[in-house]
Amino acid sequence: MDADPIRLSKHGLEHRLIDRDAARVLRRLHDFGFHAYLVGGSVRDLLLGRTPKDFDVVTSARPQEVRRLFRRCRLIGRRFRLAHVLGENGNIIETATFRAKPTEGADSVLITDDNNFGTPRSDAYRRDFTVNALFFDAAADEVIDYVGGLEDLERRVLRTIGDPVTRFREDPDRMLRAVKFAARLDFEIDAPGRAAIEAQRAELSKAAIPRLYEEMVRLLSGGAAAKSVALLDELRLLEILSPELSAARAHLPPEWASVEKGLLEALNRRKSGPDVIPHGLYFAALFWPLVKGLGSLLNADAQPNEMRTLAETMMLPMAVRLSVPKRTMESALGVMSAQFRVPRLNASKLATFASLPHYSAALAFAQIRGEAGEVEDEEADIWNKMASKYPPPPMVRPAPRRRRRRPRQAPRR
Repeated sequence: MDADPIRLSKHGLEHRLIDRDAARVLRRLHDFGFHAYLVGGSVRDLLLGRTPKDFDVVTSARPQEVRRLFRRCRLIGRRFRLAHVLGENGNIIETATFRAKPTEGADSVLITDDNNFGTPRSDAYRRDFTVNALFFDAAADEVIDYVGGLEDLERRVLRTIGDPVTRFREDPDRMLRAVKFAARLDFEIDAPGRAAIEAQRAELSKAAIPRLYEEMVRLLSGGAAAKSVALLDELRLLEILSPELSAARAHLPPEWASVEKGLLEALNRRKSGPDVIPHGLYFAALFWPLVKGLGSLLNADAQPNEMRTLAETMMLPMAVRLSVPKRTMESALGVMSAQFRVPRLNASKLATFASLPHYSAALAFAQIRGEAGEVEDEEADIWNKMASKYPPPPMVRPAPRRRRRRPRQAPRR
């Protein structure tokens, strides 16, 4: 017989930090007699005193019932239907129905079917890590825990729900998510989880390529890039994602390893500001120490085009393996080659360079290198003067809004 869940009323979670749109969704579902809880990362972050990035809702209402309750709502998904409720400020509150386990009590069974609706308990056991399976019942002002997530949150431990080998086999991306959460939250992956990752790391090659790229970007842009890359390497996941990068990092001199850490930490600080960071900048930071270090070993006076070729040669295997978009690849290569090109340009050619698409990102990367202590005073002076004379536009420009055309009406007869 299943034990009752822990219901915590003295939790310290502040209601004022809950998104207004999410609170409205919870309230309306509750008013119409449905169970409705906040779930996942938002509950975890609120309990840790962090600001959640987004808010997800789970409910006993079926997707069609959710759509009938909210005027601005659409259903998505084929494998499992979800409701996207559009809030006042354009925020999307993802609202899902409780999911069922395929076989009650069978942790060893791979989950391959998501189309069965269930209960709060079964839904909690379907989730990846215990700290992500906590519910918050706003109506009762309680945190509900079926899987021991509150204890793990207190201990700052990341633990899978059920057998970690099975969980990583059914979804290899969970290994990257484990690294992301451990690095971002400063948690420790528990011993069985670490052992399972090292044993099952080859399963990453079976994951969907677009999701691998998406998770890699999240790792680099999530605010803990340096910790994430170090943990990827420690758990030997990096040698699956990019064996070339993993092997090269193993032979980096200590001073260049510290440059990599400095670049990634500087990028994280910049991300907390108003700038939108292009993905290419993260990959440039990841490969720059290798390109610069190897370039100085091969030829101390290499030309910018030669260094771009070297950078492309080093990045291409990972780009193919993760299906890195061409735009991201071009951005990373343009940013890195600019670091060699600009110090060689005369004053008349700087204006031409300032008109190139990657000028803003190249300038930002030079400033980041300066924060990492990797730019000499003379080179820093060149970049500073250019930034003063040619103020950079935003690195990522918002996409123009497309106007919807009205369908042509048939002519009246």
